[in-house]
Amino acid sequence: MRGTRPGLAVAAALALAACATAPKPAAGPPAGKARPPTDSVADGEVAPRPADADADVAYYRERAVALAAEILIEIARTDFARMRRGRLYLPEETGGAAPGNLEMALTQAFQKSDNQGILDVTSKILPSDQADIRAHMLRAVALRRLGREKEANFHRETAIGLIESIVHTGDGRGFDSAWTVFRVKEEYEVLKAGGYLVEGQSLAAHGGRHFDILDARKAEGGTKFRAHFDITEMFAEEGRAFGAR
Repeated sequence: MRGTRPGLAVAAALALAACATAPKPAAGPPAGKARPPTDSVADGEVAPRPADADADVAYYRERAVALAAEILIEIARTDFARMRRGRLYLPEETGGAAPGNLEMALTQAFQKSDNQGILDVTSKILPSDQADIRAHMLRAVALRRLGREKEANFHRETAIGLIESIVHTGDGRGFDSAWTVFRVKEEYEVLKAGGYLVEGQSLAAHGGRHFDILDARKAEGGTKFRAHFDITEMFAEEGRAFGAR
């Protein structure tokens, strides 16, 4: 068993059953991971790329190949936090359908309960992004509906591994215990897995770091929750990409 956080597998299972359309992320920087603070960088300057970024890119690539084989033991062998970080620094690839178009196609296929459509779209998403939580989740749903339990279990466990690698970084209730993420869509998937609907998003700075704060409520019961996500590393990477244009 990976991790000891009670109820997480149940929460992720809820997402597999009820994660219809992902809420569109509000405007703002994507996500990042807890690393040394950036407050030593002067205003207007861009923090240097971390020295270990290329090593994590290589790790992502190695793990992506292993997970593509859909062998269950490879999930236990994967450090999903490191893999997600490697995906952050992976150079952009040209060609193929735009990620936004694929995400829209996936939403439409899911809304129509088009299982084959879900498989077709996720088969285009996952080869370039094995860290996509939603793609694994919805592929698991479609495969289970088609009676392909072994394949469905693989993608469900991969999605849970990705989610666990986020929630194990804290409890999300404040700046000092924020969940570390690398993309905005990870924020929404974590909250959906807990049965929350996002109602608002804001950006904050604290202690030399950057945070997304999402106001959410339980779909059932209406309990409110203000979730804190550390986006420092992704914020810096986006700044570097913008400066290179």
